[in-house]
Amino acid sequence: MQRALVFVLVLAASLMTAPAALGATLATTTRCYQELQDVVVSGTGYAPMGKIAISRDGEPFGTADADAAGNFTVKFPAAELGRGVRESVSTLTAIDAALNTASTRYRTSKIFADFAPAKGDPRTLTVRFEVNGFGLLRRNASVYLHYINPRGKGVRTVRLGTARGTCGKITRTRERHLFPFPEPERGRWILQFDTNSKFTRATSKSPYIWVRKPVLIYRT
Repeated sequence: MQRALVFVLVLAASLMTAPAALGATLATTTRCYQELQDVVVSGTGYAPMGKIAISRDGEPFGTADADAAGNFTVKFPAAELGRGVRESVSTLTAIDAALNTASTRYRTSKIFADFAPAKGDPRTLTVRFEVNGFGLLRRNASVYLHYINPRGKGVRTVRLGTARGTCGKITRTRERHLFPFPEPERGRWILQFDTNSKFTRATSKSPYIWVRKPVLIYRT
């Protein structure tokens, strides 16, 4: 155990000066992962049956064992993003005792949807919507907002725009009415953000990205 730890630290210290080997490669299965989702990374061109040290953002992170062809595959959970952090970029580097080394980058995204400001008269309140992580399953996906009334019925669907970028986000929509119809009934509404043009109640088994956000309309 102690030898393995020393090996990792020594190799990590070499990352600053070790030249990249022409034959070594490193890649993840996708360019963006949801926080805590398994990141799968594969390498080729390393010393056969050798030990490989892996660092993330310059810090020792873990090890892998190359097979007889000098290849390896490992997986680990993506980081949990902090409060207020929507997306982060990480750099992985893998190096072996022969100084075969390669690097790759990937992103971690929070699946998120919200609007601001959060309070006001629902009959007149105008807001800007924000979504993040809606391109994890499909690039350049259209994002829709479904309005579900207090009786559980979907009553209106609007398109918010296209989720752009590696992870799929809309940083801020144009200003628009929170409720696109007059006099929404009082009670607990659900705003469901997803990538379906037609409303279907989202569940944990739904094969698409979604966020459900409750909105309370009080009596005045």
